[in-house]
Amino acid sequence: MGSGSMLNMLHLGIRGLLLDEATYQQQREASDGLKQGGMLVALVGLAVGVAALIGQIFEVLASPDPQVVQATVYEGLTAMPWYADLSNEPGFQAAFRQTFDQVFQLVTMVISGSIGWGLAGVVLTPLLYLGVWLVYGLCAHLVARWLGGRGTLNQTLACLSLAAGAHLLALVQVVPFAQVSGAILLSLIASYLAVRESHQLKPWGAFWATTFVPLLLLVLFMMGACMLPVVFPLIS
Repeated sequence: MGSGSMLNMLHLGIRGLLLDEATYQQQREASDGLKQGGMLVALVGLAVGVAALIGQIFEVLASPDPQVVQATVYEGLTAMPWYADLSNEPGFQAAFRQTFDQVFQLVTMVISGSIGWGLAGVVLTPLLYLGVWLVYGLCAHLVARWLGGRGTLNQTLACLSLAAGAHLLALVQVVPFAQVSGAILLSLIASYLAVRESHQLKPWGAFWATTFVPLLLLVLFMMGACMLPVVFPLIS
């Protein structure tokens, strides 16, 4: 993919992010809409993965010396009244120190391993975005057709790819310790517009086709949470 094509894909994603109805309509009628859509989703996923990696590198560089943090936290804990009260118990101080060192070592390993996870994320994030796009697109298409939609699967996926533009907000992760909120909600709004335009559905039909999968997952999660107290004693 050349730089010109990447810029065109980025521009397409931004128009999807801005919920431009004309862009969704053009994507529906484009002969190469599905190809463009797949490239857009993969490019957004790659950009988000790289941004997260850069942010994690800066976080590690900006973090204080772990040994200094460990010593400061340990001194603060041992200066508390409860520690003085329990210090008279045989073996408490040695056990506390051992437990503290083990916990802090685990925390340090997780933090230091964030760059490794970031490197993996550069590869896995585009694959995850593509997988979600295909599976969600198929489910939304089936529900939309059941509700009277007239779009094809290619048109559905082509329009839904524009919803990936909402995840461009996650590029803020390039700033150390920065987080983004609202990308999922904006993605759902963009998905609603995509389903409505690709299938020419009325508002309520597009709403149910868009929210069917999230609502189904929510119901399954709640059922699992309710069954856990019953199932766990049986397997323990």
